[in-house]
Amino acid sequence: MQAVIIAGGLGTRLRPLTFNRPKALVPLLNRAQVLHILDRLPKEIDEVLVAVNYMFDRVRDFFREADVGRTVQVIEEPTPLGTGGAVKNVAARLHGTFAVYNGDVIDSLDFTKFLAFHRRRGGPATLALYEVPDPSAFGVVGMEGSRVTRFVEKPAPGEAPSRLINAGHYLFEPEVLDEIPAGREVSMEREVFPALAARSLHGFPFDGYWSDAGTLEGYLNATRILLANGGAAVHPRAKLAKARLDGAVLVPEGAEVSGRLGPDVVLGPRSRVDSATVSNSVLLDGASIEAGAVVRGSIIGEDSSVGPGATVEDSIIGDGVRVRKARRVIQERMA
Repeated sequence: MQAVIIAGGLGTRLRPLTFNRPKALVPLLNRAQVLHILDRLPKEIDEVLVAVNYMFDRVRDFFREADVGRTVQVIEEPTPLGTGGAVKNVAARLHGTFAVYNGDVIDSLDFTKFLAFHRRRGGPATLALYEVPDPSAFGVVGMEGSRVTRFVEKPAPGEAPSRLINAGHYLFEPEVLDEIPAGREVSMEREVFPALAARSLHGFPFDGYWSDAGTLEGYLNATRILLANGGAAVHPRAKLAKARLDGAVLVPEGAEVSGRLGPDVVLGPRSRVDSATVSNSVLLDGASIEAGAVVRGSIIGEDSSVGPGATVEDSIIGDGVRVRKARRVIQERMA
């Protein structure tokens, strides 16, 4: 069986991190984000097609070196084609029932149950669905039994037909490819799914966890989820002089900590926290937080530093950036 991972976007909501890397390769618990998707695919998916536009060469070269236990082909989109166009672009390579995964989602979907549900219903397409408190930022479905009768992308507050959102995982029969126009940008969410809902589209709600990792808030939420589900660890050779660790954290070999860490913090290799406080944040490889600094709800890029007494909150600091002594950075993007 085959799966298509849609990983072609520019990753604008994670800039400036995505100026230097495609979103699929942004580290999540110190591993490329796309690997977390591959980790959860069952063995029956023996071929994966990764559809990429932005930084195609980087993704191609990554998979040339990575051993993921199955065949992975990275397919270039010379121009961005949207979520539907990305699938249409690889249509000639597809055969039989196939899965489609958005490349920036972390979840606990049981694929075996998802596939069994799809086959029982016998329709051309099935969407995985997840219930959220506020669906206004997502694609939302209206349901009658297992049938999706409406698909509304990002409804206005109070106008959502339910709280079940498109979870970014789909099972398609080849006939769905005929619903996607060729040669232009196509939105699966705004064009294909509403058309299918008018005829035959099923929905598979699942429990557990789900997060979009394509925004700062979503990325940090995905980090919390993964830490709480087996990702937390402290390497025995990490340097923890006078460190205080609160809650779930990931401290790898090569990291140095002498401050307060946690909850929900991931340190990259070579990162350093020196008598500082870091919570609900991620430090990428080589990042350093100097004495008296405070970092909350933020991502600190590779080889960046937060100076003594500085504060960084709800922000993304790009690679190689120096936050000066005692500066306050609140809800900013620094490159």
